Amino acid sequence: MSLLCSALLVALTGCGDECKEPSDCTDDKGSPAEGKRWVCESNECVERDEDTPEPGPGDGGTDGGPTDGGPTDGGDTGPGDGGTPDGGGPADGGGMTVGKGGACTASMECMAGLRCEGTAGARTCQALHVAVTSAGTAVTTQVTAVRHDDTTTAPAVLSEAAAEPSRYPRWNADGSAVAFVEGTEGVGTTRLVSRALPLTAGQTTVLTDGTAAGTEDFPQLEWWPSTSLVWTKRAGASTSGLWTVPGAGGTATSLTGNGVFPSWARNGTSLAYSTRADGVLTLAAAGAQPVVVAGGTGGEQPFHNQANDWVLYAKENGSDAVLGPLYEIFTLAPTGGTIHPIANKTSEPTSGGSVDSFIANPTWAPDGTWVAYVRTYFSKPSDGSASALCGAVGASQCPGRDANVIFLQKVNPETGAADGAAVQLVTGGTLPSFSPDGRFIAYVRAKRLQIQQINPADGTAVGAVVTHALGTDVQTNRGDDNRPRWQPR
Repeated sequence: MSLLCSALLVALTGCGDECKEPSDCTDDKGSPAEGKRWVCESNECVERDEDTPEPGPGDGGTDGGPTDGGPTDGGDTGPGDGGTPDGGGPADGGGMTVGKGGACTASMECMAGLRCEGTAGARTCQALHVAVTSAGTAVTTQVTAVRHDDTTTAPAVLSEAAAEPSRYPRWNADGSAVAFVEGTEGVGTTRLVSRALPLTAGQTTVLTDGTAAGTEDFPQLEWWPSTSLVWTKRAGASTSGLWTVPGAGGTATSLTGNGVFPSWARNGTSLAYSTRADGVLTLAAAGAQPVVVAGGTGGEQPFHNQANDWVLYAKENGSDAVLGPLYEIFTLAPTGGTIHPIANKTSEPTSGGSVDSFIANPTWAPDGTWVAYVRTYFSKPSDGSASALCGAVGASQCPGRDANVIFLQKVNPETGAADGAAVQLVTGGTLPSFSPDGRFIAYVRAKRLQIQQINPADGTAVGAVVTHALGTDVQTNRGDDNRPRWQPR
């Protein structure tokens, strides 16, 4: 991949490799000679005759087998039962040469969007799952999961509590288990649970509950890449204070008395979060004193990437009487220093006012090379009448225009600064989420989960979008809480 390479990635993956898969050769060297095709052999680009057979599964091939559907059919196996304890490595680590259905020993061997699954001696590369919170049939919400490339198998319902709502699915570090919240919001009525994959009836593990944690719900819940889960306490009108519990369950403990939006660093023990008074802070470990990050004043909603721990965060720049705070996004080194603007507000003059925009729902690619975000457009009339999101009734300055547009911004992983112009991915979409290898983006459009492969070199779409039309409406009303979550590799 033609990606800038930090010192960390050099040590882990060897950025001198010419290719990881044939598409890298096309990106770097252009089209092969007539009658030839690119093959990536031992991380080097080699031209072969077009009629030369591809190597088969088990010898680094790319021809795959059929998908094995959703998590209910035994496609996934976790550590302890023949799973994939390797965790997948960095986004461009390993060979990434084995196609779907091909034999593997570690997820790093599998091509983009795949992970190594199965029992020891019989593992194959299979498509990653994406978990979402959907509108339930018998309950208000329910957690479901699908293979990202499988649109014919109905989503698997993860909760065994069929009569209760469930929400906020979160994966563990190696993708062998998923945690989520069950029960109606309220102290004593909610519980945080997990299930191992492949799903087996009657094996739900209760990690903690609302009574033990003194919370009405478990918002802003995060797990990967830590061995523990963290969330923000909710009590009445207050949502503040970070709590944690081990991934195997146990005693829920308080980390901070206030603060919101926790984000685990790559070491899984330290985290970033924000408070209204101090902006962005970091906490080295449970029991440590919080540290205010220099340059993060006024910052909210921090996100770590998993390559160098640079922080992506939002910051209010003005507000609108109808729409509320208007956000922009920035990056900042984990120890503080110079901030780098990634996406700012805009204003486009019109004959009757302007079409303005602000930033929502930002997120990192795990390797820190791209940021995805939603630019939200709204009508701002000059006659003093109320602002309105484009596409809504009263949006006089932008009729027929979508309110939400997903953009990608390339970022220099060494400096954290924006690299080039933003790339528009899709109109009408929201809650973008990068796959762990950085090659796919999941998002929600028209209440449906959609998956788009991207070129990691320039952020452009590769192939047709995959739309998951089965199941019920994917929820988007709670922002990052309802962002689609990829199964780690």
